[in-house]
Amino acid sequence: MSSKSSFLRKITALILALSSSAALHALEIYRPSNFGTMDEIPCILKITDMDGNDAWDKIINISISWYDSMQSTPHWSHVYYSGCFTGGGIVHLEMQKGTYRISVSTPPEHQRNYIPGNTDEWISNEFIYRTGSPALKVIFINPTANRNGFYTGGWHIDYRAPKYYLYTKPYRQ
Repeated sequence: MSSKSSFLRKITALILALSSSAALHALEIYRPSNFGTMDEIPCILKITDMDGNDAWDKIINISISWYDSMQSTPHWSHVYYSGCFTGGGIVHLEMQKGTYRISVSTPPEHQRNYIPGNTDEWISNEFIYRTGSPALKVIFINPTANRNGFYTGGWHIDYRAPKYYLYTKPYRQ
């Protein structure tokens, strides 16, 4: 029994060592749940290098997951990333070493007339991410709102977690 236990410890140590070396350039992009139907509005992820060239060829692995707290036993649901994600989703990226510009947008046809009369694309600020940063492993995406808390049709990316009450409070401009 002890040789089996020793073997399992060695395999576990090997897996952890391999995963930690791959995780040096891992980033999670989290879009927390919002109030109402805002969760259903997708945002499309755009990653470019510092020259503005598409950087999807620098992504080694990408997946998306949601935390399903409505189940009797809460669990993570993992799926293949399809290009956009909604509220409560986390995009997991493993990237080659470099510096990247990360932004999100929502074209008018996917806004579901959430803000009546708004025909503009919802866009975000650009977030500069340098791989290998030991402190930065997660960034957050939040919808923007005015001073009164009404959504304005845009996104804000930040390394700081948004404020919460029962749901995520939107980023106020």
